[in-house]
Amino acid sequence: MDIALNRKGGVPVHDQLLAQLELKILGGSLSPGERLPSVRALARQLGLHANTVSAAYRELEAAGHVELKRGAGVFVREGVPSTLEEARGLDEMIRLALRTAFRKGHSAPEIKVAVERWLKAAPAERVMVVDPRPETIELIAEEVREALGVPASGCTLEELEAEPALLSGALALAVPYHAGKVARLVPGAAVQVIHVELSKNERELLGALPAGAMVLLVSRSELVLSFAAALIGGLRGDEVLVETRPLSRRSEWRRLVPAADLVVVDRLAAAAVRRVRPKRMYELRLLGDAALDRVRRGLSAVVPTTAAGGPEAEAGG
Repeated sequence: MDIALNRKGGVPVHDQLLAQLELKILGGSLSPGERLPSVRALARQLGLHANTVSAAYRELEAAGHVELKRGAGVFVREGVPSTLEEARGLDEMIRLALRTAFRKGHSAPEIKVAVERWLKAAPAERVMVVDPRPETIELIAEEVREALGVPASGCTLEELEAEPALLSGALALAVPYHAGKVARLVPGAAVQVIHVELSKNERELLGALPAGAMVLLVSRSELVLSFAAALIGGLRGDEVLVETRPLSRRSEWRRLVPAADLVVVDRLAAAAVRRVRPKRMYELRLLGDAALDRVRRGLSAVVPTTAAGGPEAEAGG
């Protein structure tokens, strides 16, 4: 596994390891269902104590990124199943779907009503971001609205479980390890898996900073601040000074902006920071061009106008 640790910097190797593993999962280089190296193997490869790797795996498990299978190892959580992808032509796709429906106990009249309802479905009219963290929902929804010009909002997994109709007429966006749960909560919903990616240009930008440079991170999200700080520390170590400030602590980051060689902000912090006139500012996006292209294509998917289990589905049964 390709992981680079900087032992000369001020960022603990545990934080660097955790951030890089999470980035690999969110970016898709570690696929759903893929087995991670054993604790001993990864510790030996990186020259770390096994407890350091074990602690990182436990934190990934607690965050929902991976699952531990006793006697088998640690695996990236499965995303949305795609059993029809290998079907050869429309007839085979229909046959596979009907076989599954009959196997699960649905009658021919029930299937006919459902098919007729789906034939009346329409392409998604809006985007719904589903994530347990409100600040992540807010950031991704804003990026989608700004880049694609479509209505975008969001909800937590708990809110979706309580009200599945939130996905009526919507394309759901979720990171890999939450997409499967969204699909289980609302069968029939259109779910697009999104990957958080660090682009080559962003790596080059950080790599080109001179030694001794100061980087100021400003975001509404504590998660973004800690993740970005660990990532920069892993890339540059103590060669650059990294300062992090929540957007809400306005007086603090305003004092630091004039001294910063590079100010990194999220979409929601950009306007406020730009008014202070930083020497150089970079807007970090959670969704890169490739991710946005996948969302754009996903908007062509047909979706029900009422979520599964809603009034229309009950009437059809």
